[in-house]
Amino acid sequence: MIRQVKIPDEMQWAKLVDEIEATVEDTSMICWVGSADGHYAMTWKSFKSLFYDTEYRVQGGYCALASDLVVAMDDGSWYEQADNGYFYHRWPPQLQPGFRPFEKATGQGSSSLEELNTDDKADV
Repeated sequence: MIRQVKIPDEMQWAKLVDEIEATVEDTSMICWVGSADGHYAMTWKSFKSLFYDTEYRVQGGYCALASDLVVAMDDGSWYEQADNGYFYHRWPPQLQPGFRPFEKATGQGSSSLEELNTDDKADV
């Protein structure tokens, strides 16, 4: 399930800590905040203290939010902000029982693997 919180279009600026707290239902589950590659990180308590009054431009430009900033949760999931102003709650992929191999990985547009590998889909 993808959880998203929309920042109002008319809002040019947002407070970083306020946006994270509004998006994450239980901040006690935050393990760390930092870069997606894990080279930069700090506890939620330290992050909140340091960046409590930090504002950023929602649509990017000057004072844009770091593109690789993630909020890592204790259940293995994380939150990240997309260019459209939504915070997305991401889960690591899970192998499902009855998974199937596939033959096609490319096609026209942005099709899913399932769409590309169904029998009724014309070859592209």
